[in-house]
Amino acid sequence: MDADICYSGGMPTIHASETINAPIARVFEIASDIPNAAETISGINSIEILACAPESPTNNGPVGEGFKWRESRTMFGKEATEDMWINAWAPPAGYTVEARSHGCHYLTPITFEDLGNGQTRVSMAFNATPETLMARVMMKVFAFMNKKLAQCLADDLADIKRAAEGGSGASV
Repeated sequence: MDADICYSGGMPTIHASETINAPIARVFEIASDIPNAAETISGINSIEILACAPESPTNNGPVGEGFKWRESRTMFGKEATEDMWINAWAPPAGYTVEARSHGCHYLTPITFEDLGNGQTRVSMAFNATPETLMARVMMKVFAFMNKKLAQCLADDLADIKRAAEGGSGASV
């Protein structure tokens, strides 16, 4: 498992990746099963579906471009709830999650690479762009949280790995 933080223009992009011993189709199916993500990913407390994607043969059930949900997690000892949506969908190569909250625009591309021999490399890149002066100030003040966010991404990928490789999902 790899996780790192890169800075471009002063704004961090947090990267995490994981090699999973399962075929790309299985890994993509598990990672994009957002309605059941709280059962797979231990860091997620709950998921509330806000809007299903329009019907498409490439969707994972109701999940595809336009799918919107409310996700609750415990972050830094407090429950945090964010509305998120999928703004790009290209199975099994990847999808992008978007959110806007607290004056920031968040983008998280999630990509899947078939490594052959039944292995898949999953990569996530979390990027936060402040859109208000207060958000820019708060990003500087809370820069210490970047390592914790990198660990959160790595933990999510470890849970996806466990589920895809046949282990159980989140232990709640």
